[in-house]
Amino acid sequence: TMANEGLCWPVTSTDDKGEVRSTQDTGKRILEAALRAVDDEAADAVHRERGWRFKYKKHFVKSVEISAKSPENALKVAGAGLDYMYDHFEFIRDGQRHVLREALRIYKGGFGTGVVAGQKPKPDSFELGVPYNGTTLTGDALQAQLDKWVRLGVCELSCGAAISQVAQAKPWLDLSDRYFVLLGAGAAMGPLQVLLAHGANVIAVDLNLDKIWRRLIGLAKDSCGTLTFPLKEGCEQSRLSDDELYTAAGCNLFTQTPEIKNWLLTVHPGKQLCVGGYAYLMGDLFPRVALAMDVIIKELTEKRKASVAFLCTPTDCHLVPVGAYNAAKDNLRKAPLWQKMIGLLSMGKMCVKNSRRPVTTAAGETLYVCDALVSAQGPNYALAKRLQHWRAMLAREIGCVVSSNVAPSTRTQSVTQNKNFAYAYETMHNFKPYEIPGPETSNAVMTALLIYDLNTPMQNGNKLMPIANPQQIFSQGAFHGGTWRCGFTFDSIGVPAVLLYYVQNLVVKNYLIAYNAVQTVGWAAVLYMALQFYLGAEEGTAWDAYGRPLVTFQNLASLEVAHAALGLVRAPVTTTAVQVASRLAVVNLVDAYAELHGHWACFFIALAWSITEVVRYSWYALNLLAKPLGAHTWLRYSTFIVLYPMGVFGEMSLWVASLPLIANASLFGVSAASLVTYAVLPGYLPGLPTLYMYMLSQRAKVLGGKSRKNKEA
Repeated sequence: TMANEGLCWPVTSTDDKGEVRSTQDTGKRILEAALRAVDDEAADAVHRERGWRFKYKKHFVKSVEISAKSPENALKVAGAGLDYMYDHFEFIRDGQRHVLREALRIYKGGFGTGVVAGQKPKPDSFELGVPYNGTTLTGDALQAQLDKWVRLGVCELSCGAAISQVAQAKPWLDLSDRYFVLLGAGAAMGPLQVLLAHGANVIAVDLNLDKIWRRLIGLAKDSCGTLTFPLKEGCEQSRLSDDELYTAAGCNLFTQTPEIKNWLLTVHPGKQLCVGGYAYLMGDLFPRVALAMDVIIKELTEKRKASVAFLCTPTDCHLVPVGAYNAAKDNLRKAPLWQKMIGLLSMGKMCVKNSRRPVTTAAGETLYVCDALVSAQGPNYALAKRLQHWRAMLAREIGCVVSSNVAPSTRTQSVTQNKNFAYAYETMHNFKPYEIPGPETSNAVMTALLIYDLNTPMQNGNKLMPIANPQQIFSQGAFHGGTWRCGFTFDSIGVPAVLLYYVQNLVVKNYLIAYNAVQTVGWAAVLYMALQFYLGAEEGTAWDAYGRPLVTFQNLASLEVAHAALGLVRAPVTTTAVQVASRLAVVNLVDAYAELHGHWACFFIALAWSITEVVRYSWYALNLLAKPLGAHTWLRYSTFIVLYPMGVFGEMSLWVASLPLIANASLFGVSAASLVTYAVLPGYLPGLPTLYMYMLSQRAKVLGGKSRKNKEA
């Protein structure tokens, strides 16, 4: 089985069932060996630790802090950790066992080579496009979104600037003279499709499964790039049908590690390669595949001076810029009260502050650490990602260009299959400034960062760029999704985010559906009663006909200020409060003075408000249950064009009519008539055009976007 064939975890003990290969024990020993190179006390602490599965985090964080003390520390820790793995992991084939380092010398085989050229013509020039929220951002729209991401704290300034430069550097986007080795070419977070779309020459390494190569070769043919891939020895591509080619292609990183390494040392001789480790597997398989990729990356960097590419996870421990450190402290201060209360009630287990004590280096410099490790991901995941950090630092040290930027947590299928992760991602935006993009967005921005790193020496992964510590390779160009700048650690908001999902979907959602349904029925009743009165079916005053329900349901709308303040809906609190207060003042003014009950302006507010609210509240209710009809959406974003000015006219007319009635009233010693004359009525002058233009812009965004999509379709 794969468990005891090829690259395997070392034997750690034996029992009555035979050999035991404990990933926990080996993981401890690897980190202990790494730290032993510079700090015996820290290594001893790892050695003594019991319950590694749940207590590993602090030791990985400590390794980052110790490595931050000096460049020498970082490189010694990296070298010692990797050396231990090469000297202890086993490679098993046909019953023969070898230590990994020895096996790489023994096995000399390789693969045949297959090549598929894309069938699309190469365009005259390339443009960077970033898929985002159902559209593809290019040009000014992309620049505006990059500015927004930087401003919100979703990515670092260095990241936004790098992607912006790539978008404007058209020659960089032509990758027809670039050669990329993708280990795990079909990975969800890999750059394959973006690279092929820009004409790159991709050397793909992935499992020898028919369905994988049917997809990869299909993608290559539908591009202007090329795909090079391993074939079973003895196979000649020219003699294979398409189905036979899919079967003959591919390899196994676990069981054919030496052969893959040997093949890649010879493929496309003389070309500058960039080798990227993108394969990901769950549990104890991840460190194994990470080490298999490391074997190949090590050989290609040492013998072909290949550039190196990794995707760093945000859920790790990193050195971060001082700006991110300060932003995390600021966001903690600004965090909503309910988030701070969770931290208090959980006795510091949830919503834990994200800022750690800075590290002072041996040279007297100050470096900042962000611990975003997630306990639930386990020590095997942390080890695999640390292994990649170690290789990136050592590759840079020997003069290879490294592109190892932090990618955002992403809604990939493998992640969202775990319901708790999926639920947490749905509500993560409540913990500012988190944003969880889809894989298409992540692939595009991370490939743009890769292109930047390969084209400029002014990046931390290039040895020409002076940095205080090799771990700062991962500090630049980070698209961390908000992890570094949130007020709380990633690990401590997972449970609150999941609980928030359940609250929002089981309690808040049903409450909002009920609230909007009640308001729809209530305002429909107001509209019916008003129409009955104005069509002559009712006697008395207008207020006698529909005043009581109008007052009731408008007063009920005061809850909307609380909805916005509590974050139950995405609405600005101040704007909502002003709009609701304006109406409450008018409706309660009319209700208080019988002289206004029959005023002609009541017609305008009754009709304008009731039609608007029936459409609005019914749209909100339906939107919480399913997608509203297009006609309903059009009404939601169009009726205000006539009804808003009509309602404002009615409100102002009633205020003017009230002046004689409130002449003797006062508020805090100020004449009520003066307040209306010099404050309330003038307030409508800037308020009307401001809100009207805002609603027009919202209409253009919603209905304009639909029109563009229809034209594109």
